[in-house]
Amino acid sequence: MNGLDIIKNKLASISNSPGIYQYLNSKNEIIYIGKAKNLKKRISSYKNTSSLSNRIQRMVYQINNIETITTKTEAEAFLLESNLIKKNKPKFNIVLRDDKSLPYILISSKNKWPQILKHRGKQKNIGIYFGPYPSAGSVDKTINSLQKAFLIRSCTDSYFKARNRACLLYQIKKCSAPCVKKINEKDYSDLFNQTISFLKGKNKKIQSDLNNQMKIYSSKKNYEKAASLRDRIRALNQIQEKQSINISSIGDADVISIKKMNFKACVQVFYFRGGNNLGGRYYFPRHEESEKEENILQSFLGQYYSDKIVTKLILLNKEIPERNLLINALKKKSGYKINIEIPLKGQKKIIVKNAEKNAEKELERKFNEEKNNLLYMKKIKVAFGLNKIPKTIEVYDISHISGEFAVGAMISFNKDGFIKNNYRKFNIKGEFKRKDIVLKGDDYSMIYEILNRRLKKNSKKISFPDLMIIDGGKGHLNTASNVLNSLDLEKKIELVSIAKGQKRNEGNETFYLKENKKIKFKTNDKILFFLQRLRDEAHRFAITSHKTRRSKISKSILDEIEGIGPNKKRDLLKYFGSSEQIKIAQLSEIEKVKGINKNIAKKIYNFFHEN
Repeated sequence: MNGLDIIKNKLASISNSPGIYQYLNSKNEIIYIGKAKNLKKRISSYKNTSSLSNRIQRMVYQINNIETITTKTEAEAFLLESNLIKKNKPKFNIVLRDDKSLPYILISSKNKWPQILKHRGKQKNIGIYFGPYPSAGSVDKTINSLQKAFLIRSCTDSYFKARNRACLLYQIKKCSAPCVKKINEKDYSDLFNQTISFLKGKNKKIQSDLNNQMKIYSSKKNYEKAASLRDRIRALNQIQEKQSINISSIGDADVISIKKMNFKACVQVFYFRGGNNLGGRYYFPRHEESEKEENILQSFLGQYYSDKIVTKLILLNKEIPERNLLINALKKKSGYKINIEIPLKGQKKIIVKNAEKNAEKELERKFNEEKNNLLYMKKIKVAFGLNKIPKTIEVYDISHISGEFAVGAMISFNKDGFIKNNYRKFNIKGEFKRKDIVLKGDDYSMIYEILNRRLKKNSKKISFPDLMIIDGGKGHLNTASNVLNSLDLEKKIELVSIAKGQKRNEGNETFYLKENKKIKFKTNDKILFFLQRLRDEAHRFAITSHKTRRSKISKSILDEIEGIGPNKKRDLLKYFGSSEQIKIAQLSEIEKVKGINKNIAKKIYNFFHEN
């Protein structure tokens, strides 16, 4: 049976209620998700193929099954549709490529000494959220300035409770030290309220109050207090200087504009909070070439707000087909009235137009980047004698300190640039069996391990790259080649390794290929610059991942033992490998560790063996 037959057979059992429908193909994959006010009528409309676009006709003939979920209202159906599209990313839907949740500033108020911190993910914590911000860096900078301006604590509750003296943040005037009662509860509450007011856009009043206080203290010759208030005012000015195009009358709003060029669409989102422009982000929704801007924008909005706080005002550059439905759906989700406007004049029109221009410029940059990337990939094929132009490239690198805390890193690249969703890190397990031989610590065994873990696990479901680049020499290449051969992938994946020269100077790299071939490029060759860029990104990701792992491992149970500092802890972990091994070690074995005398060894042993 084809898709039309499936639709005809299923219609009798489909209700007239609002809801969503899912089309599945022969592999039981969801290929399309839609909503309807009347499910039966909507699905029935697909029988008339002559009125459908070519894209939808192709979809209909792939239908092998239909699943429906009824809802009470069309608005509920809209929200459910958006959530499911974002989760399943069906082939024939417009899909938002949202790689991660946006960061917020959280003023946590679960106790009498509120804290300020960066938050990402589900908003379950008690407190007030401000944002979203376009990047984690912008949140960090804002929090840093807010600490200087309002002296609100940023430490964890456990750290706060354990203090018996003020920390460094108090000394550098970024905290009022409520942990050791350097400030009373009322005054701290005032700072907390000032922080909230500032984030809500009441900047002028706060600055005016602080200026008046500074003048009073100055007239009383309390210059230390006056200087402290001066520093706080400067911090507030720094925040406002970084927030361009500030419009106090707009309050909280999201400005969203779409621009489509050459079958690709870009959506620019600007975040205004309290009239301050916090910055913005670009999105490139996946869609069919023939899809209209307004349809892409509507689908984007539903998916975008599925996991984000909805602002009371949303400004768009295009009218969307079902504006009222979207308003009702977002109102149902948020619990308050939502306005969606397409401004025709005034300041609102200016900022919407500005967002549209930014989307256009980003599209132009995207096209140029794609053109250059495709050109480089063609040149790589010729230079390395590959069988085909690589569509996807993966680059591998390893970071460790004398074999300790080793991390393998993989980055992915295609014509769109670096695909950060596909990045992977591998915490090296320390040993890996290869033909009954246990390998430890060396780079070759690490490469062997991470490639096996990348390719062997669920190999049928893995999308393989066309080209793998290994940071290393001939030995690394041979190791990688052995992995591919053992998995029968040597014909599917091309291999290249990149090694620095004797003095490890950039520009002197040697590229090793199969069959003992090697290539060197001229120092100023553009292909070399491109390959260095890929290698450096893998190197950056590996080092960052290594530092993260090292910092996590370094926070161990050994920190609780008096007299064990960073050096002794490092020596112990290097000798035993982990805290668990130290836990079960005999006293005589602990005494063998360099830098650990008998008294310290006994203290460690007793710590783990006391009843």
